[in-house]
Amino acid sequence: EQNKRGVVKINPMTIPRAPKEEEEKKEKKSKTSKKNKKKGKRGKQTESDDEYDDSEEQKMMKDKFHDEWEKKRKQVSKKDLETNTLLVDDHYHVLGLEDFGLAATEHNIKSAYRKLALEYHPDKKRPATEEEKKDEGEGDTLNPEEKVKKEIWLKILKAYETLIDPEKRKKYDSSLPFDENIPDEDDFDDESFYDVFTEVFNRNAIWAKNKPVPQLGNEKTPIKKVLKFYRYWDNFDTWRDFSCHDEYDLEEAGDRYERAYMNKENKKIRDKYIKVEKQRLIELYRIAYNNDPRIKAHNEQLKKEEEQKKKEKFEKKQKAREERKRLENEANRKLEEEKRKVEEAKEKQRKMVEIKKQLRETMSTKLIELADQKLKQFSYEYDQYAMEEIVKKLTDEDIQKLVNEITDMGEGQDEFDRVKVIIDQVKQDNIKRIKEEQKKDLKKREEAKESNKTWTKEDFALLVKALNKYPGGTRDRWKTIACFMGNSYTSKDIIDMTQQLQKRKNAGKKTKKEGDKKKAEDTSKTETKPEEAWSEEQQKSLELGLKKYPKTLPPKERWDKISKEVGDKTPKEC
Repeated sequence: EQNKRGVVKINPMTIPRAPKEEEEKKEKKSKTSKKNKKKGKRGKQTESDDEYDDSEEQKMMKDKFHDEWEKKRKQVSKKDLETNTLLVDDHYHVLGLEDFGLAATEHNIKSAYRKLALEYHPDKKRPATEEEKKDEGEGDTLNPEEKVKKEIWLKILKAYETLIDPEKRKKYDSSLPFDENIPDEDDFDDESFYDVFTEVFNRNAIWAKNKPVPQLGNEKTPIKKVLKFYRYWDNFDTWRDFSCHDEYDLEEAGDRYERAYMNKENKKIRDKYIKVEKQRLIELYRIAYNNDPRIKAHNEQLKKEEEQKKKEKFEKKQKAREERKRLENEANRKLEEEKRKVEEAKEKQRKMVEIKKQLRETMSTKLIELADQKLKQFSYEYDQYAMEEIVKKLTDEDIQKLVNEITDMGEGQDEFDRVKVIIDQVKQDNIKRIKEEQKKDLKKREEAKESNKTWTKEDFALLVKALNKYPGGTRDRWKTIACFMGNSYTSKDIIDMTQQLQKRKNAGKKTKKEGDKKKAEDTSKTETKPEEAWSEEQQKSLELGLKKYPKTLPPKERWDKISKEVGDKTPKEC
């Protein structure tokens, strides 16, 4: 460059160029080439358009930063700037980036460094005059102005080397004073909330690893963006480094073991500060989230919707419960109605059976009385006890028929013989009827055996209940039990099962312990013979004996006679 002073030779500047800068230039060139290709396809651009790139726009942005930077430095005298540079230790202030601070970009740092290098770089000093050369020949010491410039340049170089290196800048930025204050809940209201917390969140956003950082917004911000903002800060990841609090310098380690120990101790200290920092950010998030008017309104809306859903759900359940209750009541009403009808039918049937029973007893009594009055004189075969036995086997129609015949019977042997023939005929008819019933009963039993019908627990329980309800001596006991069990089994089946139950009961009994054998033997002698099941013939003989020997007889005499009538049963068993 030639100026009034003459020709000045400028050596290449020793400013390191980051590989990122070269990559940015390549990307810009590729973008411009793509744009030019698109424009070429459209066929609307000239040759000058194909050669267009955005370097001019980039240059304008750079020039704008340069202009602002130069304007700011011109507002203060050069002497004051140099004095401040020597006095302060802030690297951003040394490069003139105090207004940017931690937000300064790599481009800002490089631009500021280049401008300062043009002024303070050692290669930029003017050529010395002959007198100065003589002075320099006398001594190698620098004049005060050069010393000041040298010190300033060293500070500029140190600031640049620190800020241009990501790791060094990270440690340096973390060591700078930082306002960690968080507003208390009494320091703001709904109106001032956005102003207070916007400043706090923006201040803390410089430590964010993940960028861009969402903004707090205002009362008009959609709730989705608000929730996204708080999700971001709930999972906030900070790059803030606390190595400035390290106790040991790793460069002073004598060996790798000492270095590992130092690193471990330094990590403990850093972890404590990191824990405190996380708690501080969590507290900031909590206070802001709990007091954000938009979140309050949103939560209130959600609460109302939840209450409305609960109300609708409760009403739906209530309606379903009422409907279910109505259906249950309807079903219960129908069931009660059916039960009532069944009970009425049973009661009606019971009354009819009772009437038939009373009618049969009346007719039987009348027949026995007529036989005692008119037939006994011709034959003792028709006395009271014999007629009672005959009446048991007769049907209601037969009893009525005999009553009518005996009533119409005249006097004399011929009339008796006629009636006797009728009685014998009735007996034979009943014998045939009984045999037919037995055949039917046998057939039914065989069918049951063929179907392999087994006794269930309910059948056994019903049988035990029937045996207790109709004990020995009950009239037509086995038929009554069969009827009680719903005629599912014949009288023979019931007798067989009763005998099996009795055998099981006897087999289940055990003697006492072996050490008490003598007592068991003594007691076994006095034990009575286990009660065996009663057959149908024994049951009928017992019923006949009970009627033949009334209660007016002495008890012992009466039961002895009854046991003789039965045959194989003792008085006690009877």
